[in-house]
Amino acid sequence: MSLSPLTPCASPPAETFSSLKRRIAMLEEQNAELSMPAERKSQVPEGRVIRRLVCLIDSIEDLVAEFDRRVTLDITDDSDAGSFESSAIENRRYRSYKKLVIWCPSVQKFMQSSADISELASEYSKLNRSADAARGDDTTSLKFAVASWLMQASPTPNPVISHRDKSYRGFYHDVTGKLLCPVDYDWNDTIVREAIRNCHPDYRVTSYSWPSYLYQGGHYDPNNPTKGLFKGEVLVKAVKHIFTSPSSADDPLGFASVQNLSKRQRTTGERRTRHDVAGLLRMKSVQPRAIAYTAVQLRFALSSAGSWRIVDDDFDHEEFYHNVVDYFELCPSREATKEVETLLFWWNQKVFGRRNMSEYRPQNTERLSVAMTSTAR
Repeated sequence: MSLSPLTPCASPPAETFSSLKRRIAMLEEQNAELSMPAERKSQVPEGRVIRRLVCLIDSIEDLVAEFDRRVTLDITDDSDAGSFESSAIENRRYRSYKKLVIWCPSVQKFMQSSADISELASEYSKLNRSADAARGDDTTSLKFAVASWLMQASPTPNPVISHRDKSYRGFYHDVTGKLLCPVDYDWNDTIVREAIRNCHPDYRVTSYSWPSYLYQGGHYDPNNPTKGLFKGEVLVKAVKHIFTSPSSADDPLGFASVQNLSKRQRTTGERRTRHDVAGLLRMKSVQPRAIAYTAVQLRFALSSAGSWRIVDDDFDHEEFYHNVVDYFELCPSREATKEVETLLFWWNQKVFGRRNMSEYRPQNTERLSVAMTSTAR
């Protein structure tokens, strides 16, 4: 039986209206995103965080596989891991996996989705390519930046450190050689210097010695080996160059200091974000793995190697990376933990200045006036 034009139609169920409202809201958000000015959009693919804050070379598949292995053995809880034998590589990959799901949350979404193996492989491949591309970009950028920084020294390095040709960097040049020299050797000793250049077996350069550029002023105290460690001036510049902006590397007061803000930024409180990689990666405090990643990138930039490689002569970059990460993340004592916390606070002041202070040094509000007056009532 057909309805007459005057017959009222049944009202759609409430669920339909809710669904339509959600759909409209989603379309409005998408439209707002499309109309947003280009400089305000995040153009950084999620995979670009992986090498910088998760792991140096491991693929996502390897990290996920280690997680799956532990799920199968029911040892995802660290407290249960003692009853199972895991290799150093497996333990490192699991620690990296836990960083991965923090900094690259889409991986966990893929794992929990109904995607088949081929779909997961495709998504992981995209993220891996993005991760390696970011590392390649940083390698190229730092190659030029390091030459500029070193050529600003007084007296000017002789011969000139080329921006493009790395053939005469590394131990072939006195300036880069001194920075790369292990603190266990004396670069100022002519015999030692020539032995290093000639690859003498008694003066091998490996990841088991900290290079001089990691130390503040290049000074190493064998009686206090952690003094000045990871406070090297060029290392700080490199971290700023990669994670805040190239221009911030020359800012001694920290990123976006008041002195470096434009008049409009000082008036409106606006912060620079266009080249703020840390902001795009959601890194609000200096991460140990960011320092380790930069230490590797800087070591390669100072070297004479023309293309990226994991092992450069006797020096293993991956092993070096893990040595730095372990220093920060696997403290052997409570005193060492406090020392690392103090060091990271120093790093945050150097890189971010007053920005994000509540993130890297949260205020203890329990003993402040508001809390005290509330408990007194």
